[in-house]
Order: sequence, then structure tokens, then C-alpha cells
Amino acid sequence: MAVYGIGIDLVRVDRIGAGLERWGTKFLDRLFTPAEQDACAAKASRVSCLSMRFAAKEAFAKALGTGIRAPLHWRDMEIRNDEAGKPTLVLSERARRFLEQRGVRSWHVSLTDDGLYGAAVVILEDVPPSAPHKP
Repeated sequence: MAVYGIGIDLVRVDRIGAGLERWGTKFLDRLFTPAEQDACAAKASRVSCLSMRFAAKEAFAKALGTGIRAPLHWRDMEIRNDEAGKPTLVLSERARRFLEQRGVRSWHVSLTDDGLYGAAVVILEDVPPSAPHKP
């Protein structure tokens, strides 16, 4: 595998909190899947949890080099945690096809927060082109 792209994002937790306070459910439903909303609702710091997921989606778009626009939308990317708590990035079928067209075959995500900020790093990997044949 070879690195296709690396993305990083940092977001102020109070910025996400302000969006949630101002637009409520409309804000949540635009940016986060129902599973993300449920996972964060169960956390002591709901807004921090949402902030890290928002940062991961931004970092993913940066690693891809496209930004978040058609054909990718906010809810095409979902951050889950496996049994051990490791964050994973789950993509919609549309997003998966988009990545496959670009040769991206795997990805890694890391999340962190410190109370004021949520941050994420995403690494996308592709299959490198075959090396030229040497006689």
C-alpha cells in the first residue's frame, strides 16, 4: 500500500456547541448519522464527541483532496468505535465507490480532544501502480 492522502483537522468544541444550540436537530441531522448522534448522546461530553467526529469528516475530505461536496456528503462518512474503542471510518456505498474509482483501498483515523478542541487525522492508502518490468 502507498499513502494516497493525509488529512488533519482541528475544531473548537464551543463552535460545534454553538451550532447545536442555534439549529438543534437540524444541525445534527445535516452533519451526523443517527448512529453518531446516539453514540455521542451516551457520552459525558456530547459536544466533544460530536466535535471529534466533525473533525474526522473534515480530515477525511482533506486527505481525499475534494472537500465535502457532491458526490460526498456529511452523512456519507460515519465515525464508529470498535469493541476496543478504536475509532473507525465507515463509508456509505456512494462514498466507497467514489474512493474505489480513485484507487483508495483502506484508511485509518485517529481522534483526540482536550476539552477546548476536537481533532482528527485521517490517512488514505491506495494500491501503487505496478513497477515497470525490468528484463
